[in-house]
Amino acid sequence: MEMSIAQMSMGMAAANVQNAVSVSMLKKSMEATEQTMEAFTDMMANMPSPDGRGTLLDVRV
Repeated sequence: MEMSIAQMSMGMAAANVQNAVSVSMLKKSMEATEQTMEAFTDMMANMPSPDGRGTLLDVRV
C-alpha cells in the first residue's frame, strides 16, 4: 500500500509534535526534581546534629 507524500508529511509532523511534547514534559519533570533536591540538600545542611556527632570527619586510613 502506497502512502502519498501528503500523508507521510502529516505523519512526520504529528511525530515531531509528539516528540516536542515529550521533551517538554521531561524538561519540566527534571526541573521539578532539581528543585526538590535543592530543598532536600538545604534541609540536610540546616539540620542540627545531636551531641555534636557528625561534625568532625576522621580522614585517617
